[in-house]
Amino acid sequence: MFEDLEKILKPQYRPLWRDYCRFLQLGREHFFGGESAALKTERIRLLERAIRKDFPLKNTLLGRLQKAFVAENLSLYLLLEPLQAWQWAAAVRKTETEARVSEIIGRIAAPAARMLMVLSDESPSTYLPMTSLLTARWLLSELEHKSELLAKVKKTRRFWFGKLRGLLKNAFVILAVVKSKSLKFKLAKELNTLAVMSEKLQNNKQPRPERLDRIKIFLYSCYQFMTIKRRTTQTKGV
Repeated sequence: MFEDLEKILKPQYRPLWRDYCRFLQLGREHFFGGESAALKTERIRLLERAIRKDFPLKNTLLGRLQKAFVAENLSLYLLLEPLQAWQWAAAVRKTETEARVSEIIGRIAAPAARMLMVLSDESPSTYLPMTSLLTARWLLSELEHKSELLAKVKKTRRFWFGKLRGLLKNAFVILAVVKSKSLKFKLAKELNTLAVMSEKLQNNKQPRPERLDRIKIFLYSCYQFMTIKRRTTQTKGV
């Protein structure tokens, strides 16, 4: 889902990010469809209890995450917040609303975005645009694979691509607020890649960028890196 974004992190944080993405992926596999809602709800309740306590099995995924969270001074809410999304997904009905589906995706994308920005030593002003970036990635994947989650919402394909364009527009704001120049360029490439993939998929083409697309992405990212100036989010004194 978000695993390949480890490339924007320093090497020492990549194992933690891979474990966190594995945690999110396992939640998706276990709680999006399959067993009864009652059984999934009970499993989510037990998982929440395990997260809030000191998990005794230190070599397990949850044990490693708890240890790493303490070492990096990360909030356990980054582990707890996706549980709400899984709870909603477990109880999803035959027909759902766009607002509920957006909440499900957002409850997973938002903590992941905060983790990426905290580990990158960036300010809270980057959290919202990074959340938009991750939500756009998720939505693009759902559209590409014609997921059941979107199929439950009575919305047209045109509607979802319009939403995707809006998310990308919001996400591009991050280029003006990140402090790290290296991170700025990496995010510019990521955003331009998503824009190309979205356009290709909307035109019923394979969304993977080809050689010419990759050249355009690189050149446009260079242009944005040089022309988009950093904006301060602090108010200057009189």
